[in-house]
Amino acid sequence: MDDEPTTLAFLDYLELEKTSPVRHDYIAGQLFEIETLSPQHDRLAINIGSGLYDRLRDSNCQVFTAEMKLWIPSADVAYYPDVMVICEPEDRNPNYKTQPRLIVEVLSSNTIATDRQEKFFAYQNLPSFQEYVLVPQEKIGIEIYRKTAEAQWEKTLLNPGQDLYLESLELTLPLTEIYEDSLME
Repeated sequence: MDDEPTTLAFLDYLELEKTSPVRHDYIAGQLFEIETLSPQHDRLAINIGSGLYDRLRDSNCQVFTAEMKLWIPSADVAYYPDVMVICEPEDRNPNYKTQPRLIVEVLSSNTIATDRQEKFFAYQNLPSFQEYVLVPQEKIGIEIYRKTAEAQWEKTLLNPGQDLYLESLELTLPLTEIYEDSLME
């Protein structure tokens, strides 16, 4: 019996995702089902995505949420970031994007290690990628990773009273707006 996993080409993955009842991450030709989101996770992603959309409406940037794939050819992976912002006009493929400036992931107990390590490492392969924001869903607190001029990554932790300033987009999202209606009572 052959235990070798079946691998798919990226274009075959795109075709399968069009009709699949569940979404999958694509990692080196293998598919990994994405877990169902909690209401808190979904609300945070909506709050952030809509806040960014409102502020970027008259710019060249576009905001995408968890239904748009991010393809990283050099790492041979595709993920569905919770929120990403694309400001490169040539990044026009309707099925996936390749040039995010900002990526936001909402953390859950099942995804925290993957979001902090595997995904962040893969995202760093993208030259356009400037800022990574991790948002916990159980408490108010945000981690921001910013690429420096020396191509290093600096980490900043927000205190509950601080607002989220996104250097890559030169805009601020108030924490009250991000966490509105998202924390369990």
